[in-house]
Amino acid sequence: MKKLKASAEKKTRRLRIGLVGASGTGKSSIARGVAEKLGIRLVESKSITKSILDRDEYDYASGIQVERFLADSSRQNEILKKTIESQSDVGPFIADRTVIDLAAYAVIELHDEDSALLRKIFYACKKHASVYTHIFLCPWKDAPISDNHQRTLNPWYQFLIHALDEGIMDDWGIKYVVLKSEGTDKRVAEIVAAITKSKASSR
Repeated sequence: MKKLKASAEKKTRRLRIGLVGASGTGKSSIARGVAEKLGIRLVESKSITKSILDRDEYDYASGIQVERFLADSSRQNEILKKTIESQSDVGPFIADRTVIDLAAYAVIELHDEDSALLRKIFYACKKHASVYTHIFLCPWKDAPISDNHQRTLNPWYQFLIHALDEGIMDDWGIKYVVLKSEGTDKRVAEIVAAITKSKASSR
């Protein structure tokens, strides 16, 4: 019995959950719910991007999309480094943005501007992607996106991110689960059930 309990605790300590998907698909709300249910650390992307936006005095009234502002090559590199730091050697966690998303944004924004940096970011993301024990894709929907003043409302930009996320994960051979349910509470329950089932099957 003690061995079984120790094994379960060890698997919980190794738990690294990543949510993948375009903006407006509910990743942050879902991550908060799962973190609370499983009692694990929440790694929020806004803790990184907001500090950069504040430091560099981003003006929401400027007409420049947030993604385009953050797509500056130096900011992309900074976001990558801070994301990897926040998801390394921190015990069990759930992240509302993964390096898979970062690779997708970098491809869209840097593909015809800084090929050398894009290659560096892309393969750094690929290397770090192995840290996740579970990946869940929040699927894109052609529906109105709530305006939180921190993302573009263009649904086709978000579709590009979704399509690239899937393509990148397939190309890298990453196993992921596409969430089937609708709504934050149901998706939280779906993820918790999947995690519980995977723990049971691996005993």
